[in-house]
Amino acid sequence: MAFKSNNNLIGGQTSFLLVIAGFCLVIAVAMAKLPPAFGPAIVVGLAVFIATFMSTDAGLYLLICSMLLSPEFGGGGLEGGDTTASRGVTIRSEDMLLVLLGFAWLIRTAIHKDLGLFRPSPLNGAIGIYVAVYLFATLAGFIAGHVRGVTGFFYVLKYVEYFIVYFIVVNNLESRDQLKRYLFVMLATAFIVCITASAQIPGGGRVSAPFEGERGEPNTLGGYLLLVGAVSAGLAMNLPKEKIARYLWLLVGFMLLPFMFTQSRGSYLGLPFVYMTLAYLAPSKRLKMAALGVVFVIVGVLFAPPEVTDRIMYTFGGQGYTQMEQKQIGNVTLDTSTTERLNSWSHALADGLESPLWGFGVTGYGFLDAQYPRIWVETGALGLFFFGALMFKVFKQGFMLYRNTRDPMFKGLAMGLIAGSVGLLVHGLGANTFIIVRVMEPFWLIVGMVVFCNKFEEEATAAAGEDAAAGAEAVAKARVKEPA
Repeated sequence: MAFKSNNNLIGGQTSFLLVIAGFCLVIAVAMAKLPPAFGPAIVVGLAVFIATFMSTDAGLYLLICSMLLSPEFGGGGLEGGDTTASRGVTIRSEDMLLVLLGFAWLIRTAIHKDLGLFRPSPLNGAIGIYVAVYLFATLAGFIAGHVRGVTGFFYVLKYVEYFIVYFIVVNNLESRDQLKRYLFVMLATAFIVCITASAQIPGGGRVSAPFEGERGEPNTLGGYLLLVGAVSAGLAMNLPKEKIARYLWLLVGFMLLPFMFTQSRGSYLGLPFVYMTLAYLAPSKRLKMAALGVVFVIVGVLFAPPEVTDRIMYTFGGQGYTQMEQKQIGNVTLDTSTTERLNSWSHALADGLESPLWGFGVTGYGFLDAQYPRIWVETGALGLFFFGALMFKVFKQGFMLYRNTRDPMFKGLAMGLIAGSVGLLVHGLGANTFIIVRVMEPFWLIVGMVVFCNKFEEEATAAAGEDAAAGAEAVAKARVKEPA
C-alpha cells in the first residue's frame, strides 16, 4: 500500500511539473512573438498571478487599490454611429487583475475541492438571473439584427465583471480583522484619489479620477465619492473611538473638495439624498443633522466656488445657445444639455415599446447616458424588474445588518451601504452608474462585506445559542445529582 501511495505521489508531482513546463513554454513562445514592450507586462502579470494563487488576500488588496488608481491601456470605438459600441471599450489594469484573480480562484478550487466555486449567499440567485437576462436579451437582439457581431456579448462581460469582486470577497472573507483591513485599504485608496483629484483644481476645468486618459469622466469620480463618502460617514457616526471617527470626518470633508469640482450635476443631486438617508438611519442625531444641513446649505449658497454655482445655474438657462432647442418647465428654461438628455430619454421610452419584454440587447440601441432608460432599451421590462429585485436584495442585506448587529463597525458599514446605494440610484438618473466599473467594483466590494457581516452575525448568534443550551443542560444535570 505504501509503495502504491508513493507511486501516486510521484505521478502527481510529475503531472504538476509537466503542467508547469508546458505553461512556461507557452509564456516563452508568447514573449518571443510579442513586441518587447509586452515582456515586463507578462512578468508582472505572472508575479501577480502567483501572488494571488498563493494568497487571495494579496490579490484583493491589489484590486482594491487599483479600482481608482489603475492606468488605462486603451480603448476605441468598435463600430460607427452613435451607439454604445461606438464609444469604445476601455481596458484598465484592474480588468486584467480581475481576470487573474478569477483564474487563480478557479485553479485553487480545482485543487482544493473543499473550497467550492461559489459559497451560498442571498444574492447568488438574483445575480445569476440578472446576468442571464442580459445574455438572453443580447442573443435575441443579435438574432433580430439589432446587435452586430460579438460586440454585444463583449460588452455584457464588461457589464458583469464587477460581480467577480462580490464573489471573491464573499468566498474569501473569514474574520472581522480581515474585513477591517479591507476597509482600511479602501479608505486609504479614496484618500489618495482625493489628493490626485484636488491637484487638478488649479488647472481649471472639471476634475476626474486619476488615469482617466485624455478625456476624463467627472461623473464617475462623483459617483465613487458619493458611495465611499457615505461609508466613511456611516463608520464615523457609529465607531466609539473618537480619534478614528475624527479622522473619518476629516476624510469626508476632504472628499467634498474634489466632489464639488467634478461639476457633476447627477452627483450633486445624489448628495442630499445620501445625507437624508444617514439622518433617517440615526434617529438620535436627526435634529443635529437637520440643523447642520441648514448650515451647509447657507454656507454653500454664500461661499460655493463660482464654478459650482455656475454649473448648477446653467441647468436652468444655458444662455448663449438660443439657436438650439431648450425645454421649458413652467417658467424655467432648461439648458441644451438637459434638454437633449430629456429628448433622448423620451425617444428611448417610445422606441422600447417595439420590444418591451427584453429590449434590443446590449449595444442594440443608440448611446444613452442614463441608467434606467438604458436598461429599458437594452433588456426591456425583464431587465428593469430583475434590476429592481437585485437592488431590493442589496437593501435587504443592508437593513438586516443595521437592525440586528451590535458591532459598531458592522452597523456603520451597513449604514454606509444603504445611504450610498440611495445616492447611486439618484446618480443613475444622469449617468450609467450601475455599469461603470470604477463605481461598481467598490460598490460590490462593500456589498460582499455586508453579506459576510450578516453571515458572521448569524454564526455568532447560533454559537451563543448553543453555548446557552449547553450551559442550561449542565445546570439541569447538576441539580439532578444534588442530594434530596
